[in-house]
Amino acid sequence: MPKKSLASHFIRRTLLGILASVGAVSLLALLGSNTAYGSPSGTAIAKVTGTPVPVGIITDAGAGVTLATGPLVETGAKMAVSYFNQNGGLAGKPIKLFICENQETPAGGQVCANEMVQDKVVAVVLPFTGQGASEVPTITAAGIPYVALSGESTQELTTANAFALTGGFPGALATDAMDSKTKGFKKFAMLTSNVPTAIQGAQVLGGMVFKNAGVAFKVIPVAVGTADMTPQLQSAVSWGASAIGITGDLTQCTAFLKGYQTLALTLPKYLISTCIDKSLFPSLGSVVKGSLLPTDSAAGPAESKIYAKMTKYARGVNPNPNVSANQAQGAASVWALVNAMKGYTGPVTAAAVINQLQTTKNVPIPLSGGLTFTCNGTAVPILKSVCSVQTKLGVLTSTGKLTNLKTYNPAALFKS
Repeated sequence: MPKKSLASHFIRRTLLGILASVGAVSLLALLGSNTAYGSPSGTAIAKVTGTPVPVGIITDAGAGVTLATGPLVETGAKMAVSYFNQNGGLAGKPIKLFICENQETPAGGQVCANEMVQDKVVAVVLPFTGQGASEVPTITAAGIPYVALSGESTQELTTANAFALTGGFPGALATDAMDSKTKGFKKFAMLTSNVPTAIQGAQVLGGMVFKNAGVAFKVIPVAVGTADMTPQLQSAVSWGASAIGITGDLTQCTAFLKGYQTLALTLPKYLISTCIDKSLFPSLGSVVKGSLLPTDSAAGPAESKIYAKMTKYARGVNPNPNVSANQAQGAASVWALVNAMKGYTGPVTAAAVINQLQTTKNVPIPLSGGLTFTCNGTAVPILKSVCSVQTKLGVLTSTGKLTNLKTYNPAALFKS
């Protein structure tokens, strides 16, 4: 077997193996909300006609975590639906949004996948999830495209009719690796949400790209909902880390920054977009300052103006997408589907969406500042569902503004 095939086979088998060991959980206790969301006014929609097109979104929400990102993502998706239902819709048709919260468990993800099939959505869109492994098989088997801005699980990254529009988690890991090599870091510790897809993705993909960059790499698991991350940070320091990173939701980002502050650390730190929320800046802005952020969400002026218009459909959302990052990710999930269907004039069906995604090239990634996606399976050959790994890396200010942006294309680090 050729080396490339071995690498692909190893990734699939390793990630799928861990999922097989996940125990069954009561489905009745994990039912998420499934709510339709249409025109904000209930009146005729300008320039949009016909029967509403059902689109689904699954969020990591419903588990009772007070600062979870799921509700913020939902707000962003609703904003985008309201905006596009007044501005062209989805290929000229109004959008009817169905939301399901997966309770941040594999069983909850399966419940949501079943609901999306029952709702006969033409696509499931989402920015990111820790439960993609339990969601993708059911959705794609029903002929429905699964469209994530960022994929983590092997199912999201390699399944036919699953599309990871950006480099997302793999792209961020590889960008961190390239930047670490450039700066001469010898050891990198990644504190990672302790859910199977995130841990295994970090270990397998992170292990690959950091090895190829010549940087030692260690994954340190962090339980969902952890409020005190000082023990995990101390473990990274004891290991001799030259730099540290966090992969998790807003709650874990908060704990990471508080722990960093408590320990008075000075190590270079790499955050992810879920960490950028206005709730952090009053008390932790000084810790955020100087952090490095790999992102495909560094919006340009024109995109920012459109996003600001979207925020008018939601109360209290910062019109700067680089500040209200979680809402922006929710909005971008819907927006990306609209971009992919631009110019299409036939019936909006699941099959039509799949064909558009597979054949349309250089589709703008919303709020990325000029990055694009092409879903023809060539961006990362061992990860056929990934449509782009171009990623920007910037330095954060105390209010979440990204400065000194640099574009990386780390595709070469995924080669065995």
